[in-house]
Amino acid sequence: MSVAGLLLIAAAATLGVRSGVTACGPQTSGPACTAGNAGWIVLLAAGVLAAIVAGSGVLWPLPAIWTVAALLSAARGDVGSTAFVVAATAVGVVALGAAIWIDVSPRARQRRARRDR
Repeated sequence: MSVAGLLLIAAAATLGVRSGVTACGPQTSGPACTAGNAGWIVLLAAGVLAAIVAGSGVLWPLPAIWTVAALLSAARGDVGSTAFVVAATAVGVVALGAAIWIDVSPRARQRRARRDR
C-alpha cells in the first residue's frame, strides 16, 4: 500500500509538470484549463491517503518522491509551466526538510533522554 502511495505521488508530480496548471486558460499561451490540468491534485491526495493508511511511520519518502519525480519529468522537456516546476521543487524541498526533522527529532530526544539517565 505504501508503494502504491509513492507511485501515485510520483504520477501526480509528473502530471502536474506536464499539464502546466499555472499556464492554462485563454489569457495564456498554454492549454485550455480542464479537469485534466488539476488531475494531479486527485493523484496527490490519493497517494497521501494510501501512505497514511499504510502507516509506514516515516514521512520523508513522500516529499522526496514528489521532488525527484517533478525534476525528472521537467528534465525530459515536457514542461507545461516553468512556474509549476519551480513551485513544486521549492515546496518539495521544504516539505522534505520538515519531514526529515519530524522523523528524526523524536529519536534524537529519546537518545538524549537515554544518555541523561
